[in-house]
Amino acid sequence: MHVKEILQAACRRIAPLSLVAGLALVVVTWWTALAQAGDVKLLLPVSKKPPALDFVLEDLNGRVWQLSRLKGKVVVINFWSISCPVCRVEMPALEKLWKKLGKLDVQVLTIHVGHKEEEVREFIRRRNLTLPVLHDPQKSVAHAWGVFTQPITFVLNPEGRVAYMAFGGRNWLNPSIERMILALQPPL
Repeated sequence: MHVKEILQAACRRIAPLSLVAGLALVVVTWWTALAQAGDVKLLLPVSKKPPALDFVLEDLNGRVWQLSRLKGKVVVINFWSISCPVCRVEMPALEKLWKKLGKLDVQVLTIHVGHKEEEVREFIRRRNLTLPVLHDPQKSVAHAWGVFTQPITFVLNPEGRVAYMAFGGRNWLNPSIERMILALQPPL
């Protein structure tokens, strides 16, 4: 069985399970498949596209974001932490993705998990990041979404359903990733 088939089979099993159990199953299968095949996927398609759990979080600028209000847009949600080296490396690429795809009506949100707000603010300030950084200091949204590692990214289609997932860092400026994200937009 090829990596693609293994990953697709794991994603088919997500629907009947809880989000946490389903994500755990995908991660274990994903890591096993990668170890066996030495293959790295750009974005992992999620079959049956489960609805994303709604949340309300405030960003570091005081703006309140409610996920359900973004229906109609493709939304990229990246869970990260300043204590995660991979997260720190991929943040500039997410910033560029936000600036580029935001013009095409794609919303990029980052959700910082844990740490004090001042620590996150200092990290953002030092790197001149301007993308929306939501703060989840109690990890309540991360727990509800089954996030147990960072970075993890979910790409939602305009109906608010999880179309893709990515475990670990990515080069968010990879043209193939951009095409996958933009392909979720409804035709004009």
